[in-house]
Amino acid sequence: MQPQPIEYTQPVQYTQPGAIPQPSQYQQPATQYVQTTQPMQQFSQQPAPQMMGAPQQVVYVTQGKPKSKVPWLAVVLIIVSLFLPYISFFGESVSGFEMMGVVGEIADLGSEDSGDSGDSGDSGDSADLPIEFVFFGIAALMVGLSPFVFLISAIISSIVLGSGKSPKVMGILHLGYAIIFLIVAAIGTIDAGLLGSWSMYDLTGFGFYVGAFASGLLLVE
Repeated sequence: MQPQPIEYTQPVQYTQPGAIPQPSQYQQPATQYVQTTQPMQQFSQQPAPQMMGAPQQVVYVTQGKPKSKVPWLAVVLIIVSLFLPYISFFGESVSGFEMMGVVGEIADLGSEDSGDSGDSGDSGDSADLPIEFVFFGIAALMVGLSPFVFLISAIISSIVLGSGKSPKVMGILHLGYAIIFLIVAAIGTIDAGLLGSWSMYDLTGFGFYVGAFASGLLLVE
């Protein structure tokens, strides 16, 4: 659209009050002023320019879950179990640490006997032991060695936990030892006639079971 010209006239010169202005005072030639206008700018909404610089990097922050203290409880229970009875027989009990001393003495005696033994020869007609006696002996050996196994498991698990890792592998091995004992002891049940059936279940103290199944807590993350 073309702007329309606007006509302006010069102001009328006033005379004294009561005097009539003369035509020459107000009939001045009109001066036309053309209001110059700039063409309308068309504004269009444009996206704001992006800031110049290095490309922005999106950093994802993940909040790590707090680690459970349950595996540490398993280590404590395993160590505490060594002070509890591992063997209980007719009111007499042997703790885990005491059993470690007994096993050490037996090992020393066995090494001395093996050095002094000569060629004794074979008995020839040696009777085969029943399978339950063999498994009973294996179960007894597992109980005898369990304090050493449990103590090593506790030490390794504490080192792994101290490094911020999961002791799940050690927990599986430890728990597997306990499960194997249960199977072997069940097979190694001996029929003692009037005395009834005997197995290592009857001789094993509750300290062994505390140390054995505390390993399940090592699997908790």
